[in-house]
This record gives sequence, C-alpha cells and structure tokens, in this order.
Amino acid sequence: TTIITQEDIAQKQAKSVEDILFNETGVTRTVDAMGRVGVSIRGAEPRHTLILIDGQPVMGDVSKYNGQGDELQRLGTENVERIEIIKGAASAKYGSDAIGGVINVVTRRPSDQPGLQVNAEGRRAKGNGDIFPYQNVFLRADSGKIGKFKAAVYGSKRDIMPVYGVEDRYTGLGQQFHNSLRYYGDIKNVGLIGSYEFNKNNKIDFNVDRTKENMERLLKRSTSSYAPQQHFKRDLTRDKESIVYTGNNGGSTDWKISYDYAKLTEADSTLSSNYGYSEYEGKNTLDDVDDLLHKQWNFNASANTQLNEHHLLSYGFGYTKETGIGSRLKSAPNTWVEEIDPWKYDKNLHTEQPVYGSTGTGIPSSNVHL
Repeated sequence: TTIITQEDIAQKQAKSVEDILFNETGVTRTVDAMGRVGVSIRGAEPRHTLILIDGQPVMGDVSKYNGQGDELQRLGTENVERIEIIKGAASAKYGSDAIGGVINVVTRRPSDQPGLQVNAEGRRAKGNGDIFPYQNVFLRADSGKIGKFKAAVYGSKRDIMPVYGVEDRYTGLGQQFHNSLRYYGDIKNVGLIGSYEFNKNNKIDFNVDRTKENMERLLKRSTSSYAPQQHFKRDLTRDKESIVYTGNNGGSTDWKISYDYAKLTEADSTLSSNYGYSEYEGKNTLDDVDDLLHKQWNFNASANTQLNEHHLLSYGFGYTKETGIGSRLKSAPNTWVEEIDPWKYDKNLHTEQPVYGSTGTGIPSSNVHL
C-alpha cells in the first residue's frame, strides 16, 4: 500500500488528484475513443481498478467501465488529506472491481481551529498568446470548533489544460492544429462539510457538494484538409450528499454507519465543420450524443470487535442502488441489427405503406411504392 500525504501533495504542486496519481509508479492513464479517462494499475484493465472517495465508490459514467478516471480530475488537491493506493489484487475485500488495485482518496475534515485558505494560480500553455489563459482559484473557510460542532465551506474553479497529439492536422482554410487527446475546459466546485461530536466516542460527519463541468474536445480523424473537424462539448453537473455516524462502546467494539447519494447529469453535443472552429452551430450539430442521468445510493453498516489479544472480528452489511438512463445505444437493454434494402426505402429510410392486391389465387400480395 502506498500512502501519499498532504505534505507530499504540497511538494508536487499538483492541482488535481489525477496529477498526483499518474506520477506514481505502476499507475497509468488510459483514454478511450470518446476521450474519457480510465486508470490502470500494473497493466490491469481500467474496469478492474476500484476508485473510492472516503471509502465510497465514485460514480463514473452510466457504465462503470467508462469515465471513472474523470472523477479524479474533478477533485482538487486542496481538499485532500491523503491518497491510499493498493497496487495489486484486493478483490478478497473489495470485490471483482479491485482485481487490479484500489485508489482511496480521503478528503479533509473541518479543522478544530478557525482559518481561511486562499490559493490562486495562473498558467500558460506553449503557443498561447494570453499571459494567463488558465487559472486555478480555491477558497476555504473553517469555523473552528464551536462547542461540539465544527464546519467548513469551500469553493474552487480550475481550468483543465488540453493535451495535444503530435501529428499535424489542417483545417479547410489551411490552418494548422493538433488533435485534443482528451477533454479540456473548466470545473467549478462548491461544498459544505461539518461534524458534530455527541461525546468523545460518538460523532456524525456530513458533506454536501456540487460540481459543474464545461468541457470540449477538438478532433479530426484524417490528415486530409478536406475531412471535417469534430468539436465535442460536455456539460456535466454532479451533486453528492453523505452522512456518516461513527462510534464505539468505549471498549472492544467500534462501528460505522454511512449513507451516500450522488446524481450526475450530462449533456454532450457534437459540431462538424470543414473550416475549423466556429461559434455557429447550425445543421451540423448533433445534440444529445450522450444525454445521461445517473443516480446512486449507498447504505453501509460495519463494526469491529476485538475478541481477544489475537482475534478481531469484522462484520457488517451494505446496500447499493444504482439507476441510469440515457441516449447511448450501447447501454440499452435490448438492441438488434436490421438489414436495409435501399430499393425499398427512400433517402430518409422511411417505408411507404404497403398496397395490397390479389395474386389471382385469392392470396393478398404486398408491394412497396418508392
């Protein structure tokens, strides 16, 4: 197990959890054809890497095999206490999703002392004329301990820089550009965390968080200047709520009960153009390429009892409900393939109504008008 502490994060000057993880030995990034990021540990498939935030599985795309790595990009490092990485099979404890390994991101809890934290940063990509085209801003205020209660509010805005391919592409006007290997844009986040201690052995922690993401990706699949460019846009909103009760009997048994809810809505669109980037989105726009609504509920209860000096008994149960609905064909429960005879369809692939006649034998016959 590798543990990356808050001090390690500060030394790396990373702005997102993703920046840290992909500098770790044995942890690699994967990007699919849709520009969605996955995480591979020691060469295992991304679907076999379990990603947790405070011990709860993150919500990726409608399919658990897509987009989980994007969640690491949405997490700013300013609110992270530590990152735990298990490099290798951990399926005995975490299930089949952890055949490759486990990544657990532990977020910062409210501080006992009041405080204010402000971070601001400007960055410039090579070839960009602006001084600071990309900015990162983070603000957090801790109330400190007030009786048995303490809380913190935070907000951030981070600009995700593009990652370009090295091969030259040309627009219909002869302008040179490079493919965007993944989505880039800005991520905004705001949240509230709090804690209430009933006594020294029992407390409740809660968290409410909202993230909004506006991303885009420029892609051209051919080096020909006549091939159209594709501009992908992704607008995403994710809401999370959680409440955790932890306690112990002051002796040999401790317990933890948690409830989590998350909702993710996503609307993607595509614009095809022969002449490079254009603000005009007319007939070449394909809306709702992915129009997703994903919800997830988790309820878990666990306890540990120290039976004696040499034996610890862990026990508990959990319930998870997950729903997803969207326009993506591959996620549909029922699909089929149908051969189309072009001589029986018009250019819009709509059939005409059949005309029934007689074959002379009393058996109706049908013909299709073109």
